[in-house]
Amino acid sequence: MKPTYISAFSGIGTTRMYVGNDGNIYEFSGGSRAWRNNNPGNLEYGKFTRVNGAIGTDGRFAIFPDTATGFNAMAGLLSTNAYQKLTIAGAINRYAPPNENNVENYLKSIERQTGFPRSTLMHNLSKDNLLKLAKAMTKHEGNISGKKRLVPKNEKYIWVTAGKDKVRPEHEALAGKIRTWYDTPRPREEYGCRCHAESVD
Repeated sequence: MKPTYISAFSGIGTTRMYVGNDGNIYEFSGGSRAWRNNNPGNLEYGKFTRVNGAIGTDGRFAIFPDTATGFNAMAGLLSTNAYQKLTIAGAINRYAPPNENNVENYLKSIERQTGFPRSTLMHNLSKDNLLKLAKAMTKHEGNISGKKRLVPKNEKYIWVTAGKDKVRPEHEALAGKIRTWYDTPRPREEYGCRCHAESVD
Protein backbone atom coordinates (compact mmCIF):
# COMPACT_ATOMS: atom_id res chain seq x y z
CA MET A 1 0.00 0.00 0.00
CA LYS A 2 1.29 3.45 -0.93
CA PRO A 3 2.20 5.46 2.19
CA THR A 4 0.65 8.78 3.13
CA TYR A 5 3.28 11.45 3.64
CA ILE A 6 2.85 13.30 6.93
CA SER A 7 5.82 15.70 6.86
CA ALA A 8 8.53 16.75 4.43
CA PHE A 9 11.73 18.76 4.31
CA SER A 10 14.78 19.45 2.13
CA GLY A 11 17.44 16.76 2.02
CA ILE A 12 20.91 17.01 0.54
CA GLY A 13 21.15 19.45 -2.36
CA THR A 14 17.83 19.67 -4.21
CA THR A 15 16.37 16.43 -2.83
CA ARG A 16 13.19 16.30 -0.76
CA MET A 17 12.62 13.89 2.10
CA TYR A 18 9.10 12.68 2.89
CA VAL A 19 8.16 10.98 6.16
CA GLY A 20 5.53 8.32 5.59
CA ASN A 21 2.82 7.14 7.95
CA ASP A 22 4.47 3.73 7.67
CA GLY A 23 7.50 5.04 9.57
CA ASN A 24 9.72 5.08 6.49
CA ILE A 25 11.40 8.01 4.78
CA TYR A 26 11.30 8.50 1.02
CA GLU A 27 13.59 10.64 -1.11
CA PHE A 28 12.46 12.55 -4.20
CA SER A 29 15.37 13.49 -6.45
CA GLY A 30 15.86 14.87 -9.95
CA GLY A 31 12.94 16.16 -11.98
CA SER A 32 11.58 19.65 -11.48
CA ARG A 33 11.14 21.55 -8.23
CA ALA A 34 7.37 21.38 -8.74
CA TRP A 35 7.56 17.58 -8.92
CA ARG A 36 9.89 17.20 -5.94
CA ASN A 37 7.53 19.35 -3.84
CA ASN A 38 4.26 17.80 -5.10
CA ASN A 39 3.49 21.45 -5.86
CA PRO A 40 2.55 21.71 -9.57
CA GLY A 41 1.76 25.41 -9.28
CA ASN A 42 4.94 26.30 -7.34
CA LEU A 43 2.94 27.95 -4.53
CA GLU A 44 4.98 29.68 -1.87
CA TYR A 45 4.75 28.38 1.69
CA GLY A 46 2.60 30.40 4.05
CA LYS A 47 -0.71 30.47 5.89
CA PHE A 48 -2.75 29.72 2.77
CA THR A 49 -0.74 26.64 1.79
CA ARG A 50 -0.60 25.38 5.39
CA VAL A 51 -4.39 25.57 5.60
CA ASN A 52 -4.62 23.82 2.24
CA GLY A 53 -2.51 20.81 3.09
CA ALA A 54 1.17 21.74 2.93
CA ILE A 55 3.31 19.43 5.09
CA GLY A 56 6.60 21.31 4.79
CA THR A 57 8.66 23.85 2.89
CA ASP A 58 11.88 23.84 0.87
CA GLY A 59 12.71 27.23 2.36
CA ARG A 60 10.43 29.18 0.03
CA PHE A 61 7.92 26.92 -1.70
CA ALA A 62 5.36 24.63 -0.10
CA ILE A 63 5.73 20.85 -0.07
CA PHE A 64 2.46 18.90 -0.32
CA PRO A 65 1.76 15.23 0.50
CA ASP A 66 0.72 14.51 -3.10
CA THR A 67 0.21 16.24 -6.44
CA ALA A 68 -3.59 16.31 -6.10
CA THR A 69 -3.38 18.27 -2.84
CA GLY A 70 -0.92 20.69 -4.42
CA PHE A 71 -3.13 21.18 -7.48
CA ASN A 72 -6.26 21.69 -5.37
CA ALA A 73 -4.43 24.35 -3.34
CA MET A 74 -3.54 26.14 -6.57
CA ALA A 75 -7.13 25.98 -7.86
CA GLY A 76 -8.30 27.22 -4.47
CA LEU A 77 -5.95 30.19 -4.65
CA LEU A 78 -7.26 31.14 -8.10
CA SER A 79 -10.79 31.00 -6.65
CA THR A 80 -10.09 33.61 -3.96
CA ASN A 81 -11.37 37.17 -4.24
CA ALA A 82 -7.84 38.45 -4.80
CA TYR A 83 -7.78 36.61 -8.14
CA GLN A 84 -11.45 36.51 -9.06
CA LYS A 85 -11.63 40.31 -9.42
CA LEU A 86 -8.84 40.30 -12.01
CA THR A 87 -8.53 39.47 -15.70
CA ILE A 88 -6.45 36.45 -16.64
CA ALA A 89 -3.63 38.84 -17.50
CA GLY A 90 -3.90 40.47 -14.09
CA ALA A 91 -4.03 37.08 -12.39
CA ILE A 92 -0.87 35.86 -14.12
CA ASN A 93 0.93 39.11 -13.27
CA ARG A 94 -0.03 38.59 -9.63
CA TYR A 95 0.78 34.86 -9.62
CA ALA A 96 4.06 35.09 -11.55
CA PRO A 97 5.38 38.64 -11.01
CA PRO A 98 7.40 40.14 -13.87
CA ASN A 99 10.51 40.61 -11.71
CA GLU A 100 10.84 36.80 -11.66
CA ASN A 101 9.03 35.67 -14.81
CA ASN A 102 8.54 36.43 -18.48
CA VAL A 103 4.86 37.28 -18.09
CA GLU A 104 4.27 37.78 -21.82
CA ASN A 105 5.51 34.26 -22.58
CA TYR A 106 3.42 32.94 -19.69
CA LEU A 107 0.27 34.61 -21.07
CA LYS A 108 0.93 33.37 -24.61
CA SER A 109 1.31 29.84 -23.22
CA ILE A 110 -2.01 30.12 -21.35
CA GLU A 111 -3.85 31.54 -24.36
CA ARG A 112 -2.45 28.82 -26.63
CA GLN A 113 -3.37 26.00 -24.25
CA THR A 114 -6.82 27.20 -23.20
CA GLY A 115 -8.09 29.48 -25.96
CA PHE A 116 -9.07 32.01 -23.28
CA PRO A 117 -8.19 35.63 -24.16
CA ARG A 118 -6.01 37.31 -21.55
CA SER A 119 -8.71 39.97 -21.12
CA THR A 120 -11.15 37.35 -19.77
CA LEU A 121 -12.40 38.16 -16.29
CA MET A 122 -11.55 35.41 -13.84
CA HIS A 123 -15.01 35.48 -12.26
CA ASN A 124 -16.53 34.74 -15.67
CA LEU A 125 -14.74 31.39 -15.88
CA SER A 126 -16.84 28.34 -15.04
CA LYS A 127 -15.45 25.86 -12.50
CA ASP A 128 -14.32 23.57 -15.33
CA ASN A 129 -12.65 26.44 -17.16
CA LEU A 130 -10.90 27.57 -13.98
CA LEU A 131 -9.48 24.05 -13.63
CA LYS A 132 -8.46 24.18 -17.31
CA LEU A 133 -6.63 27.43 -16.60
CA ALA A 134 -4.93 25.92 -13.54
CA LYS A 135 -3.81 22.88 -15.54
CA ALA A 136 -2.38 25.13 -18.25
CA MET A 137 -0.49 27.09 -15.60
CA THR A 138 0.98 23.92 -14.09
CA LYS A 139 2.15 22.84 -17.53
CA HIS A 140 3.88 26.19 -18.01
CA GLU A 141 5.39 25.98 -14.51
CA GLY A 142 6.93 22.64 -15.46
CA ASN A 143 6.32 19.32 -13.72
CA ILE A 144 9.05 16.90 -14.80
CA SER A 145 9.18 13.60 -12.93
CA GLY A 146 12.32 12.44 -11.16
CA LYS A 147 13.07 9.40 -9.00
CA LYS A 148 11.67 8.19 -5.68
CA ARG A 149 13.41 5.78 -3.35
CA LEU A 150 13.05 4.29 0.09
CA VAL A 151 15.81 5.68 2.33
CA PRO A 152 17.71 2.88 4.15
CA LYS A 153 17.58 2.97 7.93
CA ASN A 154 21.36 3.25 8.18
CA GLU A 155 21.89 5.99 5.59
CA LYS A 156 23.79 8.86 7.18
CA TYR A 157 24.37 12.58 6.69
CA ILE A 158 26.27 15.37 8.46
CA TRP A 159 24.32 18.07 10.28
CA VAL A 160 25.51 21.56 9.30
CA THR A 161 24.24 24.74 10.95
CA ALA A 162 23.78 28.10 9.21
CA GLY A 163 26.12 29.80 11.68
CA LYS A 164 26.15 30.55 15.37
CA ASP A 165 23.68 33.43 15.29
CA LYS A 166 19.98 32.59 15.47
CA VAL A 167 20.59 28.85 15.65
CA ARG A 168 18.44 26.85 18.04
CA PRO A 169 20.64 25.66 20.94
CA GLU A 170 19.57 22.05 20.38
CA HIS A 171 20.54 22.36 16.71
CA GLU A 172 23.87 24.03 17.49
CA ALA A 173 24.67 21.02 19.65
CA LEU A 174 24.21 18.79 16.58
CA ALA A 175 26.63 20.74 14.35
CA GLY A 176 29.04 18.37 12.62
CA LYS A 177 27.32 15.27 14.00
CA ILE A 178 26.82 12.23 11.76
CA ARG A 179 23.20 11.11 11.97
CA THR A 180 20.70 8.93 10.12
CA TRP A 181 17.57 10.34 8.49
CA TYR A 182 15.52 8.37 11.02
CA ASP A 183 17.01 10.33 13.94
CA THR A 184 15.02 13.36 15.06
CA PRO A 185 15.19 16.28 14.85
CA ARG A 186 16.21 16.64 11.20
CA PRO A 187 17.57 19.79 9.52
CA ARG A 188 14.90 21.99 7.95
CA GLU A 189 12.05 19.81 9.17
CA GLU A 190 11.09 22.43 11.75
CA TYR A 191 9.75 25.66 10.26
CA GLY A 192 12.38 28.39 10.15
CA CYS A 193 15.34 26.05 10.58
CA ARG A 194 18.24 27.13 8.34
CA CYS A 195 20.47 24.15 9.05
CA HIS A 196 21.15 21.71 6.23
CA ALA A 197 22.46 18.22 5.54
CA GLU A 198 25.67 17.29 3.75
CA SER A 199 26.86 13.95 2.45
CA VAL A 200 29.13 11.72 4.46
CA ASP A 201 32.20 11.06 2.28
